[in-house]
Amino acid sequence: MYRKARSALLLVLAVAMAAAPALVAPAPQQLVPCMYIFGDSLVDNGNNNNILSLARANYRPYGIDFAGGPPGRFTNGLTVVDMLADMLGFHPPLIPAYAMAQPSDFARGLNFASGAAGIRAETGNNLGRHYPLSEQVEHFRAAVRQMGASASSPERLGRCIFYVGMGSNDYLNNYFMPNYYTTAQSYDPAAYAANLLQEYSRNLADLYALGARKFAIAGVGEIGCIPYELARINNQQNDSNSGTGVSISVAGIALTIGGSSGGGDGRTPANASRSSGGGVCNDDINSAIAIYNKGLLSMVKRFNRGGGRMPGATFVFLDTVRTGRALVENAAAHGFTVLDRGCCGVGRNNGEITCLPMQRPCDDRSKYVFWDAFHPTEAANRIYAARAFNSTSTADAYPINISQLAAI
Repeated sequence: MYRKARSALLLVLAVAMAAAPALVAPAPQQLVPCMYIFGDSLVDNGNNNNILSLARANYRPYGIDFAGGPPGRFTNGLTVVDMLADMLGFHPPLIPAYAMAQPSDFARGLNFASGAAGIRAETGNNLGRHYPLSEQVEHFRAAVRQMGASASSPERLGRCIFYVGMGSNDYLNNYFMPNYYTTAQSYDPAAYAANLLQEYSRNLADLYALGARKFAIAGVGEIGCIPYELARINNQQNDSNSGTGVSISVAGIALTIGGSSGGGDGRTPANASRSSGGGVCNDDINSAIAIYNKGLLSMVKRFNRGGGRMPGATFVFLDTVRTGRALVENAAAHGFTVLDRGCCGVGRNNGEITCLPMQRPCDDRSKYVFWDAFHPTEAANRIYAARAFNSTSTADAYPINISQLAAI
């Protein structure tokens, strides 16, 4: 009896020990001490929730696949930076929005991104209040002042990842809205890109002065092929007066979503092409974006050579255009079947207005590249994040990927 009981006990212990690693598996090592995020609605996670702005996503169906409900992310679930933070070992919880963070969060990481924000201060004013890049940098400066001396030391901040993704709204909600902004009258595309990059450079230098050394700089995607642009081009082919945007009144303030492009005359751009998803892309916008991205890559190369007078800093350029094209070319392998239409929204391609409150989205989000008129689904974000973090191709991340940046 004793031998049987002893054997049974040993068997139970063996099973328990075998199961223990699965129950208490160690979390992946955190690769850097902190992460700070600057950008627009592609990576905003709630900073716009409590300000007077149309650029908000704190209502369903936004966040429908996010545990706990809609937190303010402009997608159905996680964003690119959520996934990058997870890959870097920041889990749980995710990097919090600055507007909702506690002082105890500051040393670990903060997200300063703001929907509708741009590099230029006036960008996005057509959508109401927001925090442009310069204001996001000032928010970081304030956070550094509130951190303890050890948490804000140059040595510690120099090992953190600083993700910055700006520029989309400087085109969508500025340059290509000639009925609202005058930049297209003042600059040709090359001069406008140069102006943006000059201001961008100043803000990056300010972050460097505050201790940043490891920068991941995201380029602007081919926004001429997003559902919003596909919808507008389709409408313009049928109605020459449809290029003035959608006007909405919020608390007595008149705001406009979108506007004319390609000269502002409401016609289909002469320079238009078929997208991989079957729609017609606005190549006037894509050509302007190409000039900006080329300049941004050149800026990264110059900074890495020491041309920006930021010794010890490393800059990585994330080529979202090439990654996006690769995603579309291999869409079937990733499970995508809908490439040119939002999972929710209003009008052609679900692209004329973003998701309405309590609107029912598509049932299978994993098959859609786009969540709404402007933003990718969580499924698409996962591919962008994986390539930025792991890719060995400089077509995705130049000169190194984010995992290599973290290891420096």
